[in-house]
Amino acid sequence: MPPNTNTMLIIIVTGVALMLIGFGLRDRNIGMGLMGLGLITAIGTIIYKAYITFY
Repeated sequence: MPPNTNTMLIIIVTGVALMLIGFGLRDRNIGMGLMGLGLITAIGTIIYKAYITFY
């Protein structure tokens, strides 16, 4: 795997971990914030990878 792929994989795993922690705390505001931050991190990384691949 190229080194760039490893970095992106770590970022995506971190985003998913934030979503899981946020889901556990979903009854508090911090949980909603963590789920949103994790979602933005994971989706943003995937969109960035698609952008650099196709353009």
